[in-house]
Amino acid sequence: MTMNLETTASPSDGPASLLALRWRVRVDCDGEGVWGAAGADISARVLSLRWVWGRRGLSAPEFAPPAELELTLDNADHPCTPENHGGPLGSDPGTGREVRLGVSRQHDNFATGGTGSEDLHNRKPTFGDTRWEVNATAGNGFSVLDGEVRGAVGSFPPSDAVALLETEDATATLTARYRRATNGQGGFVLRCVAANDCLRLRFDRVSSVLERVSGSTVTRLASGGPLASAAWHELEIEQTADSVRVHAINLAASDPVGRTILAANGIADAPASGRHGLWHSFRNTADRWGGFGVGRGLFRGRITAISPDYEAGTCRIEAADVMQRLETVRLRRALPGGPMRSGDVAASILAWSGLSPGEYRLDSGRALLTGGARSVWEVSAARALRRLQREEHGLIHTDGHGRVRLEASTLRSDIRAHGDPASLARATVGGSSDGDGPYASKLRRDDGASATEDAVVFRYRRLTDEGAQRVWSLNEPLAIDAGQERLVLAASEAWEAIDGVQTPIAPTDYSATDDAAGTGTDVTGDVTVELLTEEGSGVGGRGRMLRICNNGAARAYVQTLSLSADHCWRAESTTAHRAGAADAFASGTLVSCRYVDNYAAAQAGAEARLGERSVRRAQVEATLPLFAGSNARAVTEARLSDVVAIRAAAQGISGAWLLEGMEIAAGSGGDGTARWWLTEV
Repeated sequence: MTMNLETTASPSDGPASLLALRWRVRVDCDGEGVWGAAGADISARVLSLRWVWGRRGLSAPEFAPPAELELTLDNADHPCTPENHGGPLGSDPGTGREVRLGVSRQHDNFATGGTGSEDLHNRKPTFGDTRWEVNATAGNGFSVLDGEVRGAVGSFPPSDAVALLETEDATATLTARYRRATNGQGGFVLRCVAANDCLRLRFDRVSSVLERVSGSTVTRLASGGPLASAAWHELEIEQTADSVRVHAINLAASDPVGRTILAANGIADAPASGRHGLWHSFRNTADRWGGFGVGRGLFRGRITAISPDYEAGTCRIEAADVMQRLETVRLRRALPGGPMRSGDVAASILAWSGLSPGEYRLDSGRALLTGGARSVWEVSAARALRRLQREEHGLIHTDGHGRVRLEASTLRSDIRAHGDPASLARATVGGSSDGDGPYASKLRRDDGASATEDAVVFRYRRLTDEGAQRVWSLNEPLAIDAGQERLVLAASEAWEAIDGVQTPIAPTDYSATDDAAGTGTDVTGDVTVELLTEEGSGVGGRGRMLRICNNGAARAYVQTLSLSADHCWRAESTTAHRAGAADAFASGTLVSCRYVDNYAAAQAGAEARLGERSVRRAQVEATLPLFAGSNARAVTEARLSDVVAIRAAAQGISGAWLLEGMEIAAGSGGDGTARWWLTEV
């Protein structure tokens, strides 16, 4: 389907701007996670969209809210109304369905318009003014037919074939579709200086393989997970100067999470070329390649609201990423204590929230816990992560692939320690449309004064193990009908965490009678009390879940019930101060350290926070028109924590800036803007 939102530029923007933006919106309408299923792609119905991500606003807030997506769909004939079970939203429309948004500067969709197959060599792409170049023995190249590319084997001698397209960016993030039918005989080339001077990505039966091809030498750099055979996959190949990551979505089978199938870091002496493309071995005619572009997936989340407007003939869909889900998950669990780094703490919180390891990407962080157990009790997972962020002084947000990311606490100081921060810039944004680079039509500056801190007051918790204790007791009779059971949350406020919990034993720990007053017949023998495991109940930390069963023939009243534990940790709070000036203590920002139990670690975290936030750093909101081709490249590939250089002499703005948050709004016909929120390096 071709989406209504296809951004093109006016002729005055120059040839580069003719690279259009192609938006792809998919909804898991039937809940099966098959992204190639009929009806999953609703791009053709989208009239407008708005996507926001990261820390946004002036001044930039401390915490990043969940990423959000708003879609306005054409609903003139009411196909997207939830009551219409035959519409494109599936037979069971409603909230909770997963949504994906991607965008690319689509270089070639390989359409042939029903005119038969054609040679890929010298083919003019759908957008742009360059042409494909195929390097191979004559006839041993690629042919194009009805939106697909396939290998062609012609005259002798047989040879490998490489098809190249100039993107003008050696580290472009590539998007493509690919179907593997051979065993490691097809794939892609990256940064291709020549057919024998490039990085090569190929896919065999058991793995994906990244290789460095240099002359006649082929060096394996990394290997990762495989692609399913004979199934179309949507690939995103993310590049930096020294790394390549490959993300894949199986369009033919249930793959609700999506996968990072390969991650290669520390690539030395990678070729520097903006030419990327396709590769097949000398006898491969079975693999298939689809739409080829530069872009990435922007959003993965779940629908939170569907709002049809009957008079306007539209339907608005709202969605939020996994950070929104974390707001509703309440935790009652315990960290084991001992040496634990902040990344381990975050991983525990996310795992308790039901996320798989593939749904988070965490820096290892600093050592926080060194002593006893710590309870994460009666608090949402999102709030627990925000507490961790303050103590670690990292930043927590989603990484653009639907995963939670804990940014290294030293990332920003490391950038500032660089001799020339501007040289790290991924993009240079000018203050006008003059020149070939991306530009901002509007710049709004804030001096950052409201974000500064003169003092940090930190309170950390040192725990002591008070040994065996009775941690909980029933405070009123509990009635249980014959043959029934009750679940009871036995939790204590007196201890931070408990361990070695003992299963209650009759009659020492519990008793029951057949009357509410407790003066009737003793029926303790009819009652059993089971201590549920932490894994089965989701409850640990300060308490445990009990299952109480009445196996008798009449109602029983549990009169006494208590719970004991072998180890009970009690918190001894200590408050310390760290300030830039002696008179600043009173205005210090309080950081309550839930995960730190020693003064040195708490002080180090407070000093890191103060070092970052005591210096006034200007902030800028930049508005970038989407219709310029150079802007499209910057916007589609920008990620949080990228470094951006701004050159706007008329506004007195220059230097290196960190990208904190983004927003893209695009309307019918392709008009649209992007907004960036940046903090001065």
